[in-house]
Amino acid sequence: MFAVWMFGRILEQVWGPKRFLFYYLVCGIGAGIIQEVVQYIHYETVLSAYDSVNTGMAIIPMEEYLNMMTTVGASGAVYAILLAFGMLFPNQQMFIFPLPVPIKAKYFVIGYALIELYAGFANSAGDNVAHFAHLGGMVFGFYPDYVLEKKEQRKWLLL
Repeated sequence: MFAVWMFGRILEQVWGPKRFLFYYLVCGIGAGIIQEVVQYIHYETVLSAYDSVNTGMAIIPMEEYLNMMTTVGASGAVYAILLAFGMLFPNQQMFIFPLPVPIKAKYFVIGYALIELYAGFANSAGDNVAHFAHLGGMVFGFYPDYVLEKKEQRKWLLL
């Protein structure tokens, strides 16, 4: 929520409250959809591996398996806000706590995306973070941000 306050308030000032709320909600829903698709693919992968030996997971119905993995939160929408900030203000200098030097927003966003991509595929034991929801928020956040900004830039070209 700190990221929503830090970056979201700036985006809300630039876009206005209605456009910001629309962006936030669409990206949050999109992140949830991506996470559910990834969980379904994971289920199918695990199930197909057990089918080959005819034991274990084959007896667990899909809804029970998917209900064991809950997704709670708005972190996908927060990652979309980070992406939008990085796209609107790519050269904005930021200080990240452990780093003694400033870093540009675009590198901060790219770094976070790469960390989430790695963590999503690493499958670490005990990692209960929906990494693909974060990436899904960025994917859903890229399209409206890119399209709306390009439309506004085209409008300025006509003036």
